[in-house]
Amino acid sequence: MERAKVIIHMYESIDGKIDGDWDGLPGDKASGDYYDDILFKISNANANGTNTIVMYAAPGDPDLSQYDPAGIDYQDWIPAGISAATWDISFDRRGRAGWEKNYFDYAGKKSRAIEGVTKLADRRYLAFLRAMEIPYLVCGDDQINFASVLVKLRQYFGIKKVALGGGALINGAFLKAGLVDEISLVMAPYISGDTSKKGTFDTRQVFVNQRFKVVQTKLLGDGGIHLLFAKDN
Repeated sequence: MERAKVIIHMYESIDGKIDGDWDGLPGDKASGDYYDDILFKISNANANGTNTIVMYAAPGDPDLSQYDPAGIDYQDWIPAGISAATWDISFDRRGRAGWEKNYFDYAGKKSRAIEGVTKLADRRYLAFLRAMEIPYLVCGDDQINFASVLVKLRQYFGIKKVALGGGALINGAFLKAGLVDEISLVMAPYISGDTSKKGTFDTRQVFVNQRFKVVQTKLLGDGGIHLLFAKDN
């Protein structure tokens, strides 16, 4: 079955850092607002790795001892009748996201949560997700099979394109898997200068021989720019 396509959608400094003191300054407001505004024009599904989800969307610490794992096996689980205008996908290999509600309120949308996990996730965590009515997709024993997740997202939820917003490791993992179709970079008018901050892709020092070409540019009101790349097949 055809998979959902992937577009990396990141906000970064001129020197390619995705976090730092520049982020949130008054001088980059137009670029920052633009990044949020176009997110759900790119796709109806926002996706992130575990660290980003825990930091921004699901910072809770559920007491898993309250949840009974009896009868729960490592199979996909989708609540009956679930539907949403927008989705928030967590690639959460071990099941660490502490959801306090079953959606993420971001960029003016209440996007319904979907978890992608492996068999490393505690079955009590899966029981917790069921109690929260958060669908989960089991795609791998100890590493997430991203291609399988993308097929299931299209199959179960009709998601045709996923906007993947990091972090750098999850972006790099998708790139190495050959699953990045487009790259959308919103560049703020600042230079970070902080070499300790990550760039858009962390491939663990591995060169990935894939070529991308610019297909669209847009100058932003504060001096920033939006660059859209497509994979050059």
